[in-house]
Amino acid sequence: MKTTIFVLSILLSCFSFAAKPEKGKKKESASVDRPSREKMLKKFDTDGDGKLNTDERAEARKSFMASRKMPPLIVKKFDKDGDGKLNAEEKAEVLKKMNARKKEMISAFDKDGDGKLNEEERKTAMASRSKNGKSKKGSKGKKERKKKGEGKKKKDS
Repeated sequence: MKTTIFVLSILLSCFSFAAKPEKGKKKESASVDRPSREKMLKKFDTDGDGKLNTDERAEARKSFMASRKMPPLIVKKFDKDGDGKLNAEEKAEVLKKMNARKKEMISAFDKDGDGKLNEEERKTAMASRSKNGKSKKGSKGKKERKKKGEGKKKKDS
């Protein structure tokens, strides 16, 4: 009996591995809210050439960014009116700060002078931030928090 069950389980697992995925169905990606390429073209390709030119891409990006949720850390930092959301002024302030930071990073690490950070320059910038006590996400590093005494648990007396 054990042998029969074992053989059947092996056969079933072989069939499941050999089965082809259904045609026309794509795997769900991590970003479910992201529209497909076809939908983006249909919505934003105003001249109908099958490609998004600079203006069309800018409009698509603007539309996508308007519907995107900001990370809670950003909302907490820039939410001036305390409603838990970023209004147009607050979003503009976020973009202003992000663009200033981007320009700062480019001026400091753009070795070839093309106005962009290539992969090598990006790695150097991230390594520099890590050495300065900041993680890739911009928060204080563990060593820096320890130096300042942050994150220590208080003992109840």
